[in-house]
Amino acid sequence: MALEDQQLSVIVVGSGLAGLAAARILREKHRVTVYERGVPSVATGGQGICNFPNAIKIMRQIGYNPQNTGSVPIQGFRTVDKLGNLIYDTEYRFEEKYGAPALAHMRVDFRAELLRLATAPSKELGIGGEPAQIIFNNGARDIDPEAGEITLDDGTKAKADVIIAADGIHSRLRPKIAGPDCPKPQKSGLTCCRVAVSANEAIDALGQLPDWWQEQINGDSRIIVFEARDGSDRIMVVYGLRNMTYMNMSCIFPTKEEKESTTNSWMAEGDRQEMLEIFHDFTPSVKKLIGVATEVKLWELQDMEPLDRWTAGRAILIGDAAHAMTPMQGQGANIGIEDAEAFRLLMQPGVTRNDVPTILKRIEEVKKPRATRVLHNTRAMSRGISGEERYRVMDDNCTYHGIFEALKGH
Repeated sequence: MALEDQQLSVIVVGSGLAGLAAARILREKHRVTVYERGVPSVATGGQGICNFPNAIKIMRQIGYNPQNTGSVPIQGFRTVDKLGNLIYDTEYRFEEKYGAPALAHMRVDFRAELLRLATAPSKELGIGGEPAQIIFNNGARDIDPEAGEITLDDGTKAKADVIIAADGIHSRLRPKIAGPDCPKPQKSGLTCCRVAVSANEAIDALGQLPDWWQEQINGDSRIIVFEARDGSDRIMVVYGLRNMTYMNMSCIFPTKEEKESTTNSWMAEGDRQEMLEIFHDFTPSVKKLIGVATEVKLWELQDMEPLDRWTAGRAILIGDAAHAMTPMQGQGANIGIEDAEAFRLLMQPGVTRNDVPTILKRIEEVKKPRATRVLHNTRAMSRGISGEERYRVMDDNCTYHGIFEALKGH
């Protein structure tokens, strides 16, 4: 290969959404190896995720197929009280407004699609380069950013021209890249109970689908927010998944008792009876659905103060490792996909391994202020906010057009 078009070796630490998206972007030109400390089924469960136009625009560019994820277009927002009485409703045409839709799907389905895009044969995807290699059960426990070297869980070392630390909110590499005194994840005081219920389970429990579910099938699909409206900060965020054959229910409430399992994982087992007690005065249909859900997962909502830096030497933090935020604006995963797209700067002709530290700093210069702004948007929307206010920052969140467009403003 000609010197002016050098192939780089890239290590991605973590096979979450941001890590796999980065692997997909970079595989077209460079040699990519992903190290994952978990097993291949590391992302299991039926919890929902929303991807907004800022991410979907990027996903479309890399071959994403919404049919593979059973994605449900979000065409508006509806706020109701805890008994289901309408408070606020608005149509929101994302495709017309931002050039791409907002889509809801199961996180496990979306990750499976990213895994396909990162590892499928190049011919199948119609691209150049070689598929990313993914090694499970062997994460990175240490890093020398200047040398571009990681120490793996099995004690071996691996070197690369670029190291992308996408190892999540509880990143082991963050202090080695952002500094030993860098901010740590902090609790928001809110806990989220994540439930996905199938239409069949709902019909078995209720005799038929609830009206608010059937309306989603018959008309425009909305994100529905059930609000307690009694100062208790209890809400349920509900939206369709898998072509409306499932419904996501994210039940958010003030944290009652801190549990290590819910702090360290977004997949901790929840107490169904506790959820029914917390939401005892909500409309019977949603309570019955919590009662029959296959899985009830608890997650203490956390975010993190902005880091002073994302990069050191040949290493860069992305995704939750760089900018953890709560799901109150549904932007955490989307900003991670934006981070991944920024590696297009490493795909340009003439880039050599000597250019890597400078290019990573350039990505940080663009993406760190953007992620910080969305974090502040998310925090502002966390508590005591009306339905209408909750969507006012949508323009800022959704109008990101990729790294090259963003660089024009720098």
